[in-house]
Amino acid sequence: MLAGEGGQISNKQGKNNVSDLQSRIFSDPTTGFTLPYRLFVPADCNAGSPCGLLLFLHGAGERGSDNQAQLKNDALAWTARQAQTGNPTIVVYPQCPADAQWVEAPWSDGSYALAKTAISKPMTAVLNLIASLRQELPIDAKRLLVTGLSMGGYGTFDIIARNPDMFAGALSLCGGGDPSQGPALRHLPIWIFHGDSDPAVPVRGSRQMVRALRDAGGTPNYTEVAGGGHNMWNVAYQDLKVLRWLLAQKKS
Repeated sequence: MLAGEGGQISNKQGKNNVSDLQSRIFSDPTTGFTLPYRLFVPADCNAGSPCGLLLFLHGAGERGSDNQAQLKNDALAWTARQAQTGNPTIVVYPQCPADAQWVEAPWSDGSYALAKTAISKPMTAVLNLIASLRQELPIDAKRLLVTGLSMGGYGTFDIIARNPDMFAGALSLCGGGDPSQGPALRHLPIWIFHGDSDPAVPVRGSRQMVRALRDAGGTPNYTEVAGGGHNMWNVAYQDLKVLRWLLAQKKS
């Protein structure tokens, strides 16, 4: 376990329970998908003081329609008082259907070609959900953020690659992307986590993305855990330094 300067998240630091989040359903007319989602809105969000918006993309094991499984794997750490202090942020947790993926690519490959991979219907629905929330809630357009793990780590790279000017920061855990997108993403603050012994998603995927970003002039943060397996959420999402880093990102 890595511990950042801010320490680890605990319930004593204001970590919310599932019951503290709104339970909603988004019916996307363009794809026909119905996305269950949970929503956290800080109490001090208002028109005079808009909040950032963090999109949380879960992994393959949390797919379904119960509108609860996507809150596993330290997902609620983002709502903790200690993480939110100074940068109040709305957090949205959509749930991908059981028979679908955020990115239609094999996870075991570690990377994929964006040009040969059409945007998935769930990801299209997610983008439409974000647009809907931006109409409804007081959201700071300069503070749109995304994080995801495993299947959601792929989703994180996918959504920023397809919308390179939309987000202010990204955090990808044990995922992969398209290294050819390095030049388009070189300006974006990105932190990547991967275990070097990951049995589910090969570490080469994150290494390729880091190399591509750096070759293009970017300066991504990269944490590769020696002997680490697939559960990078136990590293990144329990580290206040990491949480605060992402929530503090803002487009200039």
